[in-house]
Order: sequence, then C-alpha cells, then structure tokens
Amino acid sequence: MRTLLLTFALFIASCASPAVAQQQPAHTMPDWWVAHVDFMSRGGGTWVAPNPGNAADPAQPDAFGMEWRAANNGHVLIGRLYGIEAGEETSEFWSFREFWHPGEQRAVLEQWGGPGLYGVGTTTMEGNRGTVEQIFWLPDGRDWKEGHRTVEDGDTYITDQFDIDANGVWTPNGSYTWRRIMQAQ
Repeated sequence: MRTLLLTFALFIASCASPAVAQQQPAHTMPDWWVAHVDFMSRGGGTWVAPNPGNAADPAQPDAFGMEWRAANNGHVLIGRLYGIEAGEETSEFWSFREFWHPGEQRAVLEQWGGPGLYGVGTTTMEGNRGTVEQIFWLPDGRDWKEGHRTVEDGDTYITDQFDIDANGVWTPNGSYTWRRIMQAQ
C-alpha cells in the first residue's frame, strides 16, 4: 500500500513539474496585443478626455478619466473609467479586464458597472486601429450590443462609440479623444 501511495504521489508531482510544463506547446501573444498593452499602460496608464455631453447636461462630469495597468506579464490589462469634475475624480463608472485568451487565441474585454451591469466582447487590431464589439446585460437579463473603433497614436487615444442593432448595423453614438497624462517616475 505504501508503495502504491508513493508511486501515485510521484506521478502527481511529475504532472506538475516544470519539465512537463515545458513540453506543452507555448501559446504566444501576437505582436499587436503586446503593443496594445504597452500603449494603454505606458507612462502610468492614465488618460483624460473632455465630456462633450456636459454642455447639454450639467449633471454630467466635465471630463472622464481612465487608468490602465498591465498585469500577468502583459497578458492582462486592468482598468477603470471615472468622472472628473473641477479637476477632481468623482464616480467610478466602469471596471475593466482585458486579457489575451490563450485557448481561444483572442483578446477578451470584460467590464462591470453599477448597478449590476456586465459587458463582454473581443478586441481586434490592424496596425494602430482597433475594433471592440461587446454585448451588455442589465441585472434583469435584458441585453444590447455596442462597439468601439479606436485609434492608438502616440499619446492620443480616439474612441468612436457605436450602437449595434440586431442586424449588425453600427450607428455612431459619440466620440472621445483621450490624452495620456504622464505620471512622475
């Protein structure tokens, strides 16, 4: 019995050994993903955009801020979006996780907002231009689709927002020009 337990323990240990893990096929991230993570998180990963909706609705913040940081050796971006009023942070609207999915070989974007909103979708890039397509759910299960077309250029990040109808038609619904705010090192 002792020999059987020792053999089983050695088998389990060998399955988790680095030598076995090194024999598994490596899933590498594409260059565009590595560049996207660097672009979003560089210089502290803080971005600010004026809120064009503020002029029509004074209850809206003056601007929006986003913060992004790389995690898990560049496989993950962790972010958040918040309001800015009179230069000060106000409410946090969204929390984000964007990550490279090794099994599906695609970038997945998840986001959570209050009260109980959830969105998930994919990010694709061609050069410095990206497309994000997501489905969102309300707490009661109702859903809708949204998309973004983005441009990553130096210290500027442009996001054009779209509603996506049941036929897959993209209708413009706003645009933001974000500027990188460099953090002191």
